[in-house]
This record gives sequence, C-alpha cells and structure tokens, in this order.
Amino acid sequence: MNRRFRLLVAVLLTAVFVGGGSSAAWALWSASGTTASSVTVGKLSASIAGTSDLTTTFSSTVTSVTKPITLSDTGTISGTATTTVSVGSGSSTALAQAVTVVAWPVAQAAACTTNTAVGSGSVTGTWASLPSMTSKLAGGASAVWCTRSTPKSSAPASATANITVNLTVANGSWTSGVVAGGFTLTTTAPVTDTSPALVCTDHDGWYLEVRWDAANRPMDTWYGAFVGTTAVGKKAQDYSAFITIAPSDVPASAGTSGTLTVTVKVLDSAGNPTSTVAGSGPVTLFTQNNGAAIRCGA
Repeated sequence: MNRRFRLLVAVLLTAVFVGGGSSAAWALWSASGTTASSVTVGKLSASIAGTSDLTTTFSSTVTSVTKPITLSDTGTISGTATTTVSVGSGSSTALAQAVTVVAWPVAQAAACTTNTAVGSGSVTGTWASLPSMTSKLAGGASAVWCTRSTPKSSAPASATANITVNLTVANGSWTSGVVAGGFTLTTTAPVTDTSPALVCTDHDGWYLEVRWDAANRPMDTWYGAFVGTTAVGKKAQDYSAFITIAPSDVPASAGTSGTLTVTVKVLDSAGNPTSTVAGSGPVTLFTQNNGAAIRCGA
C-alpha cells in the first residue's frame, strides 16, 4: 500500500466517523474544539473587635462601664451581622444576669463615652441574655455599637463572669463562620467597716448628737462629720466631743428619706478631713407630722 493510498483511506475513515456520529469522532472534536473558563463567587466572613475592653471589676467606685464593640463584614459581599451572648462554663451566671446592658449603634468608637446618651435603635438586656446587635453591612464595612454595663444591687460579691459575644454575617442561606470576642466581669468582696461605732443620741427627730472615742488624741484635735465626702453639722474639738446633726444639715443629694452613714474624721490644721476615722454609724432621714426628721440607726 503506497503512501497516497494510505492517506486516502484515513480521510475516508474520518469522514465516516464524523458523519455517522461516532463517539470516538465526537471525543476528538470536543477535545480539540472547547476552551475552559472560571467565575469567582463572593464570600462572607466576619470579625469582632473591642470586647476585651469591656473587662471590668465593679466596686463602690466603679459602678458602670461604657465601651464600644465593632462588628465587621470582612467578606466581599453584603450581609446582615447578628450577635448572641453566652456565659462561660464555670463562671457566674448569676453575675451575668445581674449586670444590665444597653447597647446602641454609634457613628464611630470615639462617640461612645461615659457621658454619651443612649441613642436610637438600642437593645436592652443582661450579659446573660442580650437581644442581637443587628447591622446590615456592605462587604468590607463595619458597624460600631456602644455598650453600657451596670450591675444591679443584687449582683453577687466576689464573683466572676466570663462573657462571650458571638457574631455571624448572613446573606440569604449563606452564612459566615461564627467569630467570638470575650471579656470578664468581676465584683469585689464586700468591705467590712472596722471603724469604731459612734454613740448616737436622738432628740425627738429634731436633731441628733454623735459622739466618738478620742483614742488618746490631744483635746484640741478637731473633728468633722461627713456623709460621703460632704460635711454635715459643725466641726468640733474633743473638749465638747460631740457634733449635732439636724435634717437641714444633710445634703439634698442624699434625699429626704432613707438610711445614711455618718463618718466622723480627724481634721488637719487646714480643717480638711484626714484618713483617720474616729467613728461611723447609720442615721435615718424620715418625715413626721411637722416635717423632715432624723433619728439614730437604720
């Protein structure tokens, strides 16, 4: 079989395969006649920042904390950011339930301060159960929420709650992975008042007298009585050894009823209170028929 004859046979066989729809011919045509292409689909992802700044030890001087949390859609398509909160195993759920939380969106983290008023769109709950801080975000965008945490009077002392804020970003049935940010809330042990007790004498609600132990201090030592940091009554030396307190001597900020603690302190040469406490004890403001009154004790 010469070369020209072999070439003619090959051409005829190819024509037969193609015309007859042969799978072999289709495979040959497909392999040599198509090209590959690809499409990049957007993604959802999330991040949360600022939660560690909420770590706080509450005490008589730290009664609230206001801090921002930033929720971010770090993906390439838009989504809705939602949050949940949880209490860490082994930590105090009772404390988390006793810390009231209000959260509201702000334009930027710098707009979240102790003096910032609660804004529109706020949610309220506790760190054991807080409604979602929900924000619609474009891909790559963030939302800042201002949180204010305040323990109730029922908050347990010497307790620690480990709190986690969980965040997801969703678009339809697409959902990012869950990301989490944590912080710790703590309460201190109650302070035991070891100050000497005042001797208090009632005078029919009109006024009362408080006396203290001079503890061998010089007779010319000056003393002042205080409710918190506010002086009440007139200062006195140990020659008289008592201070008279009437209802009108009590600061208006203390209200017109209820129990207050009066603390008598040694004064320095300028008349300012020192850290030396001569005595302390409770007094109670109340109302009787002829108006405001005060008595010893709770």
